[in-house]
Amino acid sequence: MRTINALDLDPIKVKLMHQESGAGWSLERANAVEFEYRRFLFLMKRHPNEPTAPLADVDTFWHHHILDTIKYAADCQAVFGYFLHHFPYLGLRGADDLAAHARAGQRMGKLYESAFGEAYQRAGQRMAFSGVTPGAALSGSDSERPRLSALS
Repeated sequence: MRTINALDLDPIKVKLMHQESGAGWSLERANAVEFEYRRFLFLMKRHPNEPTAPLADVDTFWHHHILDTIKYAADCQAVFGYFLHHFPYLGLRGADDLAAHARAGQRMGKLYESAFGEAYQRAGQRMAFSGVTPGAALSGSDSERPRLSALS
């Protein structure tokens, strides 16, 4: 967790707080989601082959991190040792896919609650549409190719 805690995510928060080109978040919201995003990265590091579905705000934070391509690539190398790719389609391709998305969200919740001893989904939060597609997308095992995250 030391490497994850050492990441400088302030530029991502600045972008998220920007009214015109970001999400217009308050500093309080950006800080709270940054905390959860670090937990998300920890779970991705600990469980690289698990289907996952982050909460929507965490997913938004992740998207903005990815947009800073140089920083994201360097941060992935530092945390995972490889580039953690993105798969944004699970849950969007029909009923079976939507059910797979729900399972990924439930699994993410169990991993989160086991690791942190807190409820994963809190009042007013929703899941992002994301997850591992069976046999196609992995969050990034060093021995598997392609290295695709199942997150949107």
